[in-house]
Amino acid sequence: MTVQTSSFHWPGDLVPHKPPMLLVDEVIAHAADRIVTRTQVTEDNPFFMPGRGLPSYVTFEIMAQSISAHDGELRRQEGLGPAIGLLLGCRKFTVTRDWLHAGESLETEAVPLLHDGELRSFECVVRTAAGVEISRGAINVFRPSDPDAYFEEISNRHAS
Repeated sequence: MTVQTSSFHWPGDLVPHKPPMLLVDEVIAHAADRIVTRTQVTEDNPFFMPGRGLPSYVTFEIMAQSISAHDGELRRQEGLGPAIGLLLGCRKFTVTRDWLHAGESLETEAVPLLHDGELRSFECVVRTAAGVEISRGAINVFRPSDPDAYFEEISNRHAS
């Protein structure tokens, strides 16, 4: 396994999110079989609650964006842009505490478990920079090969 650990693209170039909804700050490692991202907990995060912090359940979205960055990096290597993906669900999502505090640095690792056409599944873990586990879960996603055609088909079904 070759893991590149420098000169990654900004996550905003890899995922179809832009600030303030872009929660992943940096890709710190990537290979075909894993990605590791970093998120800095800040008070300007749209989910941050003054006096409490960032709810730990937001790590679910950080996991999903890390998966999107993994897909975006693979697509970038093929000369393609980011593609929209749909979050289907999560199994066994757990958190070890309720709140994350401003200044904490989180590392999210996403490892592909299944890639069956447009369906994918990833095992994800979010840890502090010190390696303490904050959350974990198996996330299932659907990335249509032609998103425009997919959404048009869905729209036409509901219009009739």
